[in-house]
Amino acid sequence: MLRTCTFVALAGVWLAAIPECMSVEPTPGTYFVALNGNDAWSGTLPEPNAARTDGPFLTLDRARDAVRAADRNLGRAVVLRGGTYYLTAPLRLGPEDSGTAQHPVVYQAYPGETVRLSGGRPITGWQDKGNGVWAAPVPEAKVGGWEIRQLRVGDAMQTLARHPNRDPQNPTTGGWLFARMKNPTDAGWYLTVESIHNAGDWMEWDVDVSVAGEYALWLCYGQDMKPFGRESMDGQTVFQVDAGADVPLSNLPNTGSWQKFTWTKTATLSLPQGRHVLRWTNRKGGGINFNAFALCTDPAWTPKDIDLPQPAAGSQLLVVQAEQHARAEGKEMRVGAVTPPGHTSELPFGDGDIPDGDLTGAQVMVFPAWGWVGGPVQVGGVDRDKCILKLTGANATQEIRLGNRYCLENVRGALDQPGEFYLDRAAGELLYMPTAADFAQAEVVAPVLDRLVEVHGDPAADTWPEHIRFRGLAFSDSTYSLAVRSMYEPDDAAIWFDQARDCVVEDCTFAQLGGYAVHLRNRTTRCQVLGCSIFDMGQGGVIATGKTADQATDCVVAGCLMHHLGRVYKHVSGVYITTGSGHRVANCTMTDLPRYGISFKTYNKDACSHNNVAEYNEILRSNLETNDTGAIETLGRDSEPSGNIIRYNLILDVVGMKDSPEGKILTPHYTWGIYLDDYSSGTQINGNVVARTVRGGYHNHLGFDNIVENNIFIDGQDYQGEYNGNEKMRRNVFRRNIVVFGDPKAVYLSSGGWAPEVLAECDRNVVWHRTEDLATTERKITPVGNWAEWQKLGFDTNSVVADPKFVNAAADDYRLQPDSPALALGFEPIPFEKIGVKGYTPGK
Repeated sequence: MLRTCTFVALAGVWLAAIPECMSVEPTPGTYFVALNGNDAWSGTLPEPNAARTDGPFLTLDRARDAVRAADRNLGRAVVLRGGTYYLTAPLRLGPEDSGTAQHPVVYQAYPGETVRLSGGRPITGWQDKGNGVWAAPVPEAKVGGWEIRQLRVGDAMQTLARHPNRDPQNPTTGGWLFARMKNPTDAGWYLTVESIHNAGDWMEWDVDVSVAGEYALWLCYGQDMKPFGRESMDGQTVFQVDAGADVPLSNLPNTGSWQKFTWTKTATLSLPQGRHVLRWTNRKGGGINFNAFALCTDPAWTPKDIDLPQPAAGSQLLVVQAEQHARAEGKEMRVGAVTPPGHTSELPFGDGDIPDGDLTGAQVMVFPAWGWVGGPVQVGGVDRDKCILKLTGANATQEIRLGNRYCLENVRGALDQPGEFYLDRAAGELLYMPTAADFAQAEVVAPVLDRLVEVHGDPAADTWPEHIRFRGLAFSDSTYSLAVRSMYEPDDAAIWFDQARDCVVEDCTFAQLGGYAVHLRNRTTRCQVLGCSIFDMGQGGVIATGKTADQATDCVVAGCLMHHLGRVYKHVSGVYITTGSGHRVANCTMTDLPRYGISFKTYNKDACSHNNVAEYNEILRSNLETNDTGAIETLGRDSEPSGNIIRYNLILDVVGMKDSPEGKILTPHYTWGIYLDDYSSGTQINGNVVARTVRGGYHNHLGFDNIVENNIFIDGQDYQGEYNGNEKMRRNVFRRNIVVFGDPKAVYLSSGGWAPEVLAECDRNVVWHRTEDLATTERKITPVGNWAEWQKLGFDTNSVVADPKFVNAAADDYRLQPDSPALALGFEPIPFEKIGVKGYTPGK
């Protein structure tokens, strides 16, 4: 399904973004910073003079202060000479550091030189400890002053010692454990006997009774007969012992759901010592789902869940799973399953899954619940008898369910592979297994700061930093938080714009960082991120946060190359407008993403994303590690027309991944190319190309007044377009699109909650199946049936079933040949040459 991106390796090179041909002359208002500078000097020379009495500054803070004092009518600049600058605190800029529209303040690299701003600290003093392990002193770790969870050696991020080991050949599908029960036979608690509602259905079990006695019969069951006029199943079913008299079962009220199970004491059975046949029979009809039964001689014994209490001393307890019957008969009887309850603070593991030894300071990298998010959660302890990892901290908010994949990180016993490191807090040492003997000759750096630059206004005074530019700089080595605001919205970042306006980040490189590159928040407006390279990130590219009243607005992200994002947190995006309005994302190329390429979210009227534009972007290999997602996704829970525009984007290979309860990785799984989720409405989707998805190229979930026209949708595994919703899903348009697919089971359009009013228009499309004639097939390929039945409703009456005649679809060249039937229907050629970073022109 996936195709290889050949250009990506070129993007991993650190950039000297200011060409050598551009010169920086010492002029009034220009200040230089160099690693051999001195803050007591004037800062007006690019290098020390011969007498070493004057020259550049040593620190950015000193240069910032000089700019503050300079004439605002000058073109002020801070020019950094080549090298790595280890920041001891973020560079903080406020309203007093502003430039003007005519004379912005610029922080830039010296022409032809590479400048790295690092939020880390070099690790030195390495000693060989033997067995491939080296150690360096980190005394701050003893008092909890430095938590090292990332390590950079040269330009390569190393691996926090993990169990199981990372699988470099299969980095997303290999090297995982799965949440599971200590005893695999416990899985029977989540198997049920269902559809035993017919009178005459029966099951028998052979049981051995060691001590004769009066046994209370406890039943674990679920039933929801209320919609059928029955509140209780009392007296409808019976037990028999060795084909004896019926013992009616009582105390069986409605549990509220067929999948909600509870224990109830329902009868008493007299059981002699020895082997007996116990039979359950549905005498009078009516539904019940049967999980297990227990027989106990302790009258005070009361079960609550699968963790059964011990009976009183001398009492007998016998537990039988319903699906383990020896004999049974039922017209529709089947064994079903119920999802086990999840826990936010407990992760169940199997015998042998967790290595022996101290887990102090450990964390799990886990994909909890549905597999929509992923990230680190702290380990608070371990109960090895019950096989439970205790999870703690602010990130322990998502249910851990059976089958969720995880690995254990920062464990001393897991330090066994070259490239792994471990922080020994007790000893105050960083342990590392290098991949090369001369590793210490490279930069070995651990992050200290969670951000490198703050551009911060004053809300109380309503003052703004403005007209500040960062040009040609490289940013690396920031930490990530173990207490993010939400696993759905981690928002660490290298640069924070907080109530800033008219600021620009251009031609910069962001790599080996723990968070995003740039965070826009608190009324920030008209800021731009242009022509940047963003890769090997702990989170995503650019994020905007806030509520409608204080969100960022009218910002631009354009011409950026982003790849290999989400190294730490997975519910991230190349550009993530968690809320924000009026933003434009254009001409970016994004690839190898754990989730979205671009996302615009509206949660409610107080947190909305309206009038945003995503155009001319190239999004390749997205959603590699999560599911129920799209390459471009919107959320519209305010149920208002969004005004969002999605046009001229090229989207290839939207993959998706999920874990099964049995601990198997499912991929590809449950993705769309363009996903209008939860009432996203009033959206224009025009001129996009979407190829190789799972659910389909396009999904409208509950939305209205969405216009989808002049797009190309190729090879949705299940559907090509999907409409799911209720009576609000109305007046949508699907017009002048090209749809091509080849899976023999795939369909053209699908709809849950279908009504003709879902589509105001569906026409003038070119639809083609590579091996099947859609015009004559009897197969259901539309919401109502085959092609003819669809046309009888007035849909696609002017459409054609024909080969659209791409130039070379096998090479993803979806330009149209001159005789394409789509052109005759009014399809407008897509300007492929303008898509992605290759189509980016600075200043436009």
